[in-house]
Amino acid sequence: MLRFALQLLKKLMARDWDKIWASWRWIYSYVKKYWLQIVIYTLLGLFGTVFGLAGTVVSKNLIDAVTGFNSDSIGWAFALYIGFGVSRIFINILTGKISLLIRTKVQNEIQANIFDQVMFTDWESLSEYSTGDLLMRSSGDSGAISSSVLNFIPSAVTTIANFVGAFVIVCYHDPIMALIALAGAPVTFLTSRYRLSKMTEFQRENQQMGSTRMSFNQETYQNIQSIKAFGLIEQFSERMRQIQSDILSLSLRQYRYQSFSTIIMSITALAVSYGCYGFAVFRLWQGDISYGTMTLFVSMSSSLTGSFSSIVSLVPTAISAATSAERIMEIITLPRESYADEKKAQKIREKAHTSGVYVKLSDVGFSYKDGRNVYEHASLEANPGEIVALVGPSGQGKTTTLRLLLGLLGRKEGQMRIGNPGGASLEISPSTRCLFSYVPQGNTMFSGTIADNLRMVKPQATDEEITEALKAACAWSFVSKLEQGINTKIGERGLGFSEGQNQRLSIARALLADAPVLLLDEATSALDMETEEAVLKNIIRRDPHRTVIVAAHRPSVFSMCTRVYRIAGHGVALCEKLPEVAAEA
Repeated sequence: MLRFALQLLKKLMARDWDKIWASWRWIYSYVKKYWLQIVIYTLLGLFGTVFGLAGTVVSKNLIDAVTGFNSDSIGWAFALYIGFGVSRIFINILTGKISLLIRTKVQNEIQANIFDQVMFTDWESLSEYSTGDLLMRSSGDSGAISSSVLNFIPSAVTTIANFVGAFVIVCYHDPIMALIALAGAPVTFLTSRYRLSKMTEFQRENQQMGSTRMSFNQETYQNIQSIKAFGLIEQFSERMRQIQSDILSLSLRQYRYQSFSTIIMSITALAVSYGCYGFAVFRLWQGDISYGTMTLFVSMSSSLTGSFSSIVSLVPTAISAATSAERIMEIITLPRESYADEKKAQKIREKAHTSGVYVKLSDVGFSYKDGRNVYEHASLEANPGEIVALVGPSGQGKTTTLRLLLGLLGRKEGQMRIGNPGGASLEISPSTRCLFSYVPQGNTMFSGTIADNLRMVKPQATDEEITEALKAACAWSFVSKLEQGINTKIGERGLGFSEGQNQRLSIARALLADAPVLLLDEATSALDMETEEAVLKNIIRRDPHRTVIVAAHRPSVFSMCTRVYRIAGHGVALCEKLPEVAAEA
């Protein structure tokens, strides 16, 4: 039996405890600043435990006094019994408040840290995770960790104190009763490894299922217009019900396991309880103990059994928190963007007001992590005062090129430089992102007012500066007619405005940022040719030194371009005959 127990313990300890310890060290980095509150919380829990044990002992004396075994102490026993009960009420209220404060502060700090880490994470690495999964990790997992902080160390102290206290009290009155009360301990210990493994497995499945559901909801609500337009409501409704069915199936599997586990543990606990009760009745029948002592035995035996089970369950709690921490650490340990040259980039930006900024790619090669090769030995340049166009079939690399310029992606070979003509230059990286204004494909407006959206890039901008940017983007023509003007509310993803209006608002925001290089990714596709031409002329007229790079298809853009580069067939080629390019497009 001893050999079997040692083998089981060895298997239990065979888990990857290094990861668990690493996860808890990470959790501790957030918790350590709240150590004083946690100590106070733990001490209050200890007081509550002591008062509970003392209340049981007092209850024994009260029963003995009522039954005439020791009637002289009935007044004191009754007063102490009431006092301990009232004290526990106030202790529970105080510990509840401390628990709320610590949980909320720890969760908020973890969530804020995750948010900051995600914002500075390498874009390509982060794009492997769905938005719903990121939300689940930042909210669900951080909540699980903050709860575990107060469900582990303080609970461990109070549970062990309760176990030791109950064991001492029972042993003081009858050592045999203490051994009977712990008769279920071997069963609890022997089944702990299996229960531990299953609980960890279920937790991982629940977390993954939660991420799937959140991703589905997020994507559905963001694209509800398209879902309605294509008549896909029934299809998405079926997918929603399938996800619900999968969640129900997982819940039923978990319930079946928990029911089986509960049956085993409950039968064991019941057998121990009956054994303790029978032994106590036998001692009472023999006249060895009083009614109060019998009540004490029954109460303390339940406390011993429950405390031992709670101590064993602390390990799954620790592993559960570690699992959530691992999921969060997986995100925050992704490669980070480097901003080492940010000060140098700012100096280039300051000089750009008089000299502008050039962009030059030489023999650049890029392929995604999944193996998709975009192009090799690609070269292009764009100088101050120029409009340079990127053309080519969809999916060949136009948007990828703009992402490379923004430092969202890293080249695999070649050089990408940006700098002042005849002055300083830098390799393009996240540090040089401050030199670009960007208008991507699709709607990028946020909920809030028009002014709020534009001031995102320049918080100190005056109403006059906002108006000028709107005029340059040919947006003032419709904004001026709105009752609230620039204070008009914009719904989520530009709701309330047409695609063309949202494009012009996005261009106005990019112009207000006043960066020396403007990147337009099909940013004028929803505009008529006359408005498109007016916008591009206004952009150059507003700042003759600005460099403009446009990814586009329409021929009207090419007639205004200094150069046009065609991206196709894993290469980038300078087009000499613009009319032919326009015809191809």
